[in-house]
Amino acid sequence: MITEAEVRLPRPPGVIRRALAAHPIVVDVFIVVWFVIGSLFGVLIDLLSAASWQDGQPETWFGIPPHLDWPLWPLTALRVAAIGTALMLRRKFPLAGLIVVVLAMFGDQGTQGFANGVALLFLLYAVPVYRSVPAGWIGYGIALGGTLLQFGLDVHRESSQVGQIGPGGVLIAESGAVVRSPTEFIGISLLSALWLLAILMLGINLGNRRRYLEAVIDRAHQLARERHQLAQLAVAEERSRIARELHDIVAHSVSVMIALSEGAARAAEVAPEAAADAMRRSAETGRTALGEMRRLLGALHAPENEPELVPQPGVQDLPELVQSFTNAGLRVALDITGEDSGDRGQELAIYRIVQEGLTNVLRYAGTGARAQVQVQRLADRTSVEVRDFGRASGATHPVTGIGSGRGLAGLSERARVFGGHIESGPVPEHAGGGWRLWAVLPVSPAASSGTPDSDHTTENPESEPHD
Repeated sequence: MITEAEVRLPRPPGVIRRALAAHPIVVDVFIVVWFVIGSLFGVLIDLLSAASWQDGQPETWFGIPPHLDWPLWPLTALRVAAIGTALMLRRKFPLAGLIVVVLAMFGDQGTQGFANGVALLFLLYAVPVYRSVPAGWIGYGIALGGTLLQFGLDVHRESSQVGQIGPGGVLIAESGAVVRSPTEFIGISLLSALWLLAILMLGINLGNRRRYLEAVIDRAHQLARERHQLAQLAVAEERSRIARELHDIVAHSVSVMIALSEGAARAAEVAPEAAADAMRRSAETGRTALGEMRRLLGALHAPENEPELVPQPGVQDLPELVQSFTNAGLRVALDITGEDSGDRGQELAIYRIVQEGLTNVLRYAGTGARAQVQVQRLADRTSVEVRDFGRASGATHPVTGIGSGRGLAGLSERARVFGGHIESGPVPEHAGGGWRLWAVLPVSPAASSGTPDSDHTTENPESEPHD
């Protein structure tokens, strides 16, 4: 299992920053609360500005601003509620919230327009942070278009106040019209566009950094998963390799031991010395098999229990292997030509192919059968052929019933490792009959790339298939 510690990034700096990142709802509530306070403060300023003061007391009221008087004051309250909701949900719906704020800013706002302008900047900043850069530019166009449209609608609206707050929180110092000339309108529009662009660039920068960190974290998780999967594949491959090695060792040794034991049982009364010799060879074969299995399984032990390291068998050990099958009752001819390739892995594969082939001969053709082993080592490939010529006349029953069904599959897997292939099947009667196992193993990666990676197994309809 992948633990969180495997993909954990360094802790971000700053206690306050980490606390705010861990509790975003607190930040959202904080922003909404201060927006409401700012809106109420703007309403208070508009009410106080409607009176003439004398000795700290209102002396004359010029009239409540229209947006605070009946029947428009419910719209002002609805505007505050809508913008507050947009701020609260800006992480999930930033673009929709920006549209709500732009629409809510049309009409007479008074001093409350300053708080609405700040809310507009918050929503514009949130679009590229929580959505994407293209969405941020769309939001910029909506915010700028709404601001310019509001300016255009207010051009002919008269105002007697100095320092009125315009769209986007822009302070317009004037007396009389909102703007006095097209040049002033263009200047205010450019300032608003630059101010909104600065907020957009800040949001794009922080949004890209946020998305980059998310991609880094996701990549770290992905790499951890891939490493875990590769480890599982390596374990499965090692188990498969050990299973193949155990199969070859057990199948060969048990087949030889059974053949020797059966021969000893038949010769016990007529030739006691030959029977005893056969039993000694059977015991020696068993001890050799146990030693090989012990060394193979020793790799699974803890590091402190280091297994005995010995060279793996190769082509140079084929004469001894053939002799063990000869002792078991086969008549085996061995022919090795060519120079050693120097690849120990391939040498082991050749040894196992011959071992499996002769084991199948002993198992299915029985003692007394004649077999031929040919190993041709060429410059670009090695060819291995193991064939028999069928059961010998008057031979004892073959050693059957101990096949696992993995022999040829394991050989095919070994051949595929080196880019080679395996063929097996019956030999036609006109060619001598029997069974043939043939393997081709390239000796270099260049030759391997041109060798088909496949195995062809032909079933014999007249005899039990070899394993």
